[in-house]
Amino acid sequence: MDDLDQMLARLRNAPLPAALATIDSAVMEELARIRAAPALRAGTFGAVAVIALVFGIAGSVVQTDRGAATTLSPFDARLALAPSTLLSGE
Repeated sequence: MDDLDQMLARLRNAPLPAALATIDSAVMEELARIRAAPALRAGTFGAVAVIALVFGIAGSVVQTDRGAATTLSPFDARLALAPSTLLSGE
């Protein structure tokens, strides 16, 4: 534990990097650049929502070839080969 204490003491006593003196202005310049960038308007989000709605409705209307759905019955003979029955050891 003394090694960790010594390393922290050396870090505490070390001089500050020169780049830290300009960090405030760099952060403020970046914030100003972000605020100056054009933002998306509500109309853009509305248009995207309408397009997504149209695609969703179109996707549900288009019919595809689907396989016939099979119904499962608790009395089906194929259920005798289920993994839970095969692992029981009977």
